[in-house]
Amino acid sequence: MGGALPSLKEVEMAESRIRKYIAPTPLERSKGISDLLGRDAYLKLECFQPIRVFKIRGALNKLLSLGESELRRGVITASSGNHGFAIAYVSRLFGVRATICVPESVNPQKLKAIKEEGAEVIRSGGGYDETYADALSIARKRGLTFIHAFDDRDIIAGQGTCGLEIARQLPDLDAAVVAIGGGGLIAGTALAIKESLGRPAVYGAETVAIPSMFESVKRGRRVKVTPSKTIADGMQASTPGRLTLDAAREYVDKIGLVTDSQIEDSVYDLLSLARVLSEPAGAAPLAAMKGPLKEEKCEKVVLVVSGGNISLDLLASILTRRVKRSS
Repeated sequence: MGGALPSLKEVEMAESRIRKYIAPTPLERSKGISDLLGRDAYLKLECFQPIRVFKIRGALNKLLSLGESELRRGVITASSGNHGFAIAYVSRLFGVRATICVPESVNPQKLKAIKEEGAEVIRSGGGYDETYADALSIARKRGLTFIHAFDDRDIIAGQGTCGLEIARQLPDLDAAVVAIGGGGLIAGTALAIKESLGRPAVYGAETVAIPSMFESVKRGRRVKVTPSKTIADGMQASTPGRLTLDAAREYVDKIGLVTDSQIEDSVYDLLSLARVLSEPAGAAPLAAMKGPLKEEKCEKVVLVVSGGNISLDLLASILTRRVKRSS
């Protein structure tokens, strides 16, 4: 994708564009999660968005930034689910033709949501990277406008509006924890928080199954990892973006790696202790604070619950296992 990271001003401009369509999401202190972690824990509830996931921010900003000719050609994207849902939703809102490429293993609830928005759906590839390559090929053949899921400055600026809201809602926070897939959300959120407030730490939560950002930051260059199976369908990028890696290196203080088991426990904790339904990626920040980030010095921490579009089968299996463990 190339280019440079958006500035704080560009994030503020994105906020002015999208505010007509979505309101700020709540930031609420959770007594149950605070007691669990032994510190003040606040939940940034992106699962309260109209499509139950933060991706609507970047999708809105991107389509509102495109020229009329680019929109008239129709848009195409590759997505493991949520980004595709967001592009489909916003495209329907603006009367734009959308094609969404998803992996064969796509979350069935997310697939259904994309189809309900009237987008053309193409299932291909065993994971995000193969789907992405297919989407680029189709874009060239059909002359469609390609929208990257995370390595795009307009997408990052849109996601950064989450960080602006956090900075205004809780200016004395000590840290924010954000899940990492391709890195669009943590790139924009970390940039906005650091450039607005300076002092707070920003931590990432990434799955041990696909630790691409962790390895890339460690080695100082983009690294492609071999993905393993994970329940976190929103955290599937085996290579981070160029822009998102730049943001992580500049603005992210530490990345904690979490297992599927830790994520499952945190999905259950959010539901039972905070009455919040989260998908695996949305529960990853809590998993990180319970695990690899638990020794970090932060008394007032924001956990970004990035989405709530969990597979019903997965939710049922998590609840069944927890009931068996407690009986």
